[in-house]
Amino acid sequence: MICPALLRSFMQEKRSYLVLFAIVIVTIGCFFVISKLKFSYDFEAFFPKKDPETSFYYHFREQFETDNDFYIVALEENQSIFRKDFLARVDSLTNDLRGLKYVVEAVGPTQLSEYYRDPAMGQVFQIPLLRWAEPEYYTIDSARIYQSPTYVGLLFSPDAQSLAINIKQQEKLSKAKCDSLSYAVEAAVAKYHFASPHIIGRGLGQRVYVKMMIEELALFISLSLLLTIVFLYIAFRSGWGVLIPILVVLVSITWTLGFIGLIGKDLDLMLTVLPTIIFVVGMSDSVHVLTKYMQELRNGKEKREAIRYAFKSIRLATFLTAVTTSIGFLTLMFSNIQPISDFGLYTAVGVMLAYGLTYTMLPAILLLAKPKRLYVFATSDDFWTKRLHRSFRFILRNRKTVFWGFLGVLALSMVGIFSIKVDNVMLEDLRDSHRLKKEFNFMEKKFSGCRPFELAIKLDSTADVFSPEVLHDLDTIDQYLKKEYKVGSLFSLPSMVRMSNQSFNAGQQEYFKIPDSTSDVRIISKFLNRKDMDRFTHLCYEENTRTLRVSGKVADMGRQHYDSLNVNLKNFIAENVQTPMETHVTGTAHLIDLNNRYLVENMLWDLLLSVVVIGLVMGAVYKSWKMVLLTIIPNLVPLILVGGIMGAVGIPLKISTSIIFNIAFGIAVDDTIHFLARVRTLLGEGMSVNYAVKRTFLSTGKAMVVTTLILSGGFLTLVLSDFLGTFYIGFLISLTLFVAVVAELLITPLVVMFFYRK
Repeated sequence: MICPALLRSFMQEKRSYLVLFAIVIVTIGCFFVISKLKFSYDFEAFFPKKDPETSFYYHFREQFETDNDFYIVALEENQSIFRKDFLARVDSLTNDLRGLKYVVEAVGPTQLSEYYRDPAMGQVFQIPLLRWAEPEYYTIDSARIYQSPTYVGLLFSPDAQSLAINIKQQEKLSKAKCDSLSYAVEAAVAKYHFASPHIIGRGLGQRVYVKMMIEELALFISLSLLLTIVFLYIAFRSGWGVLIPILVVLVSITWTLGFIGLIGKDLDLMLTVLPTIIFVVGMSDSVHVLTKYMQELRNGKEKREAIRYAFKSIRLATFLTAVTTSIGFLTLMFSNIQPISDFGLYTAVGVMLAYGLTYTMLPAILLLAKPKRLYVFATSDDFWTKRLHRSFRFILRNRKTVFWGFLGVLALSMVGIFSIKVDNVMLEDLRDSHRLKKEFNFMEKKFSGCRPFELAIKLDSTADVFSPEVLHDLDTIDQYLKKEYKVGSLFSLPSMVRMSNQSFNAGQQEYFKIPDSTSDVRIISKFLNRKDMDRFTHLCYEENTRTLRVSGKVADMGRQHYDSLNVNLKNFIAENVQTPMETHVTGTAHLIDLNNRYLVENMLWDLLLSVVVIGLVMGAVYKSWKMVLLTIIPNLVPLILVGGIMGAVGIPLKISTSIIFNIAFGIAVDDTIHFLARVRTLLGEGMSVNYAVKRTFLSTGKAMVVTTLILSGGFLTLVLSDFLGTFYIGFLISLTLFVAVVAELLITPLVVMFFYRK
């Protein structure tokens, strides 16, 4: 006859083998799906979705062209650029670039011509802008070039030591075609061995970003794994104590990436930090379970009984931590920015997958494995007990000092919070030492900048665009944009009319203006509507919709700077322009600015929603309003403190930094839940409040410290990123979690004893 205990043991082991087999099969399937994942850097995905500004831009772009499908090749010389050997290479390079696949046109200074009409003879003649093959004309041509505002900042630097070739690529190219073109442009430039070439362009930036994303994804996972191994070994002094949690989180990451692949999503910049977050967040439950399991072994329970009791005693707490952490991420789904919304959803899914694997994979491994060293360490003297015991006595003896100390810190932090700036720049995610940032800064310094400027002007049906009065009003706007808004390389209908008027008057500089005569304007309008000129005119005027486009480049001074300038521009037009018209600043840079404004505005509401929902969940589960306050109070402290530090050291609030508060609150609240759940259990067993808090501090405190070390260490690996946004996520979340565990250990015991003093 079979012993019932042996039969139960056999059935448990059989179920464990089946669970592990099923997990292995699913994991293998996920590996296959992950192999098909692609990396994407579509910055247009960061435009506000279902927003009137985004819709306006897309419609405006359909009428004219995109403002970011370009390359600029700047060639710098230590000597003057007006040298024959240098200009000969520039000319050859321009020809090569024009012949590249996917290039629409390449405009360089050696191949431009100006058309002039002799007013007396009526004859039109053509003069090269720069007669590069004839050095005897360099003095005349360079003087003419630098007297004209058209070319300086666009093709020639003000110091005459750099010139630029502007390349227009085909619109809406795929990632593969953009990569191909970027390599071809680099190869063409390298062929001529210029001393200091500089290249910027959307395709090149996209290629470099995706490469960095792939490299950093591997780096962060590797470093997180290494740090986790170190902390786990310190905590459990056993290979099994290291291996079991790591297996759980690695499978969690695999399943999460497999889920992303199954629904057809590519990995973008936000999702590159997802594996690191799942790795460190998913570790929390495993550490709490193992800590409780070792505690039960230390209390004399047999292995199977210790496993059963460990999972049973903390199942509610671990479930609540998984739910509340997921809520912290899910609130990001309300963001108007698609990548942020996706990041919140997929991370929440990953957290719940990690929870599910903790309660299936982890007990199966513990049941089947023979972790002798883990058992020996569990039954030996614990490193943490004495130190936590001393800490608890210190808190009780100095409760007033602790209380007033935290109030003082919070008061100082509130001062810092009011100093936080809300701002962003286009390449804010790159360090100053990065190649792209250096190229960007060079273009800012030597030419008109890299930030696109787009202004849409819609004329009233009564306004004739080719009348002197309307053109003068439009030119008034142009002149304001140049002088006050600092728009360089400005291209508009008035600028084309100015150049045409100068050409029709033998190129004389005094005719570089809008004609006052209606007949002169009519002659120019006929010229601009000729077949050979129409394609240029169409880039700045759409006759059917009576819409004009003013485009150019500006320095990347940040959102706050341009928000102020946009207000001033609108006021200036209202006061100085008589022609009935509607004006609208638009373009990719403008939409990125709006992203940051929307995200920061929504962040406070998302955080408030997260706090309220998590508090209500705790109150509903434990049927006590006290649990709402006990959950929220200790975890607002680190958020306020970190906000104060951001304001004090000048870290601006933007896309990358605004999401850390939701993430940090959702993670930090986990320790509070474990602490409160344990206190409630001990109170339910009839213990006094002080004794319940003490036992919880000594037992759960260890798991809180270990998980915080793992979480902070894992997030801290992100500071090695070349993306400043990723750097800030790593640094600020690590700081928040560290402050959170200190606040948890110092404040929560005192708050619990206050609320449960009776």
